[in-house]
Amino acid sequence: MLETHHHWLPVIMAIYLPLSFIITYSMAVAYKHVEPGFPYISDTGTIPPDSCVFGQLLNIGAVIGGFIIYIRYSHILYHFRSVPGRMGLLRLNTAAYIIGLLTVLGVSIVGNFQETNVIGVHLLGAFMGFVVGFVYFVLQTVISYKVRDTDIPGNTPNIRKFRVLLNVIDFIFLVLVAVMTSKAQEKGPEDGVPVSKWTSEYPGYPEHLVATISEWLVAFTSVTYFATFYTEFKHFRVKAPEIVYYDVSDNACTAETTGEERRGFAQSSGPNYRTIQDLNCYGNESRPEVETALV
Repeated sequence: MLETHHHWLPVIMAIYLPLSFIITYSMAVAYKHVEPGFPYISDTGTIPPDSCVFGQLLNIGAVIGGFIIYIRYSHILYHFRSVPGRMGLLRLNTAAYIIGLLTVLGVSIVGNFQETNVIGVHLLGAFMGFVVGFVYFVLQTVISYKVRDTDIPGNTPNIRKFRVLLNVIDFIFLVLVAVMTSKAQEKGPEDGVPVSKWTSEYPGYPEHLVATISEWLVAFTSVTYFATFYTEFKHFRVKAPEIVYYDVSDNACTAETTGEERRGFAQSSGPNYRTIQDLNCYGNESRPEVETALV
């Protein structure tokens, strides 16, 4: 199914992650773990049972994001791995792939290491998810412009401009989160009052509110960027992985095991497999391989 419907993954990501935040927010408010309004996203997943749901949903989101990042990497690699003079682009694509994987790893870390339990690791995950994620989106925007002279379906001028706009918006809100969080913490809340219970009656609440709203907007901007891959993903399909068997015998051809017997063995593997390459006999010179793939 992924082979022909993978282009929906970016759209699913853009819907799934905000929905996950809304679910955990609703649970946290219902259990009175946070004050209604705009708490930090992480505040909605610090106390069970909402923390359990928060972690599980973010782990699933990280997996979906990982698939998208891998498909995007393979997409660019497919077009340019055999094109002379594109080594710089391929290296940039590899760098973006690694940074993208670090981004979704950060998302998973945020979900699994709550701020009330392991604050250092949680903040590291948040940095990877938001800041490193911003770097990934910038690199993808650069790649989009570097390949604009190539006829890649879906990489339209409007998509490229929209990605630049998302990068600018993401940067502005990231700066607001950092600056306003610092200013809010300088003013309040009072000693003994957790951030999740910060209300308008405590000093620093306006700055706190700007910081939390900006964090939510950073998250929404990030998943919106993922959704822009839909226009390119819908023009190709993803093949299922192939299974390759290696002959481990020193003598590939023996009187007891003929080529016909080997082909019969491959065919007896079941109706779900078909032989792509018959096993050839090369004596002691090499070890042949048989490739099979799902039908």
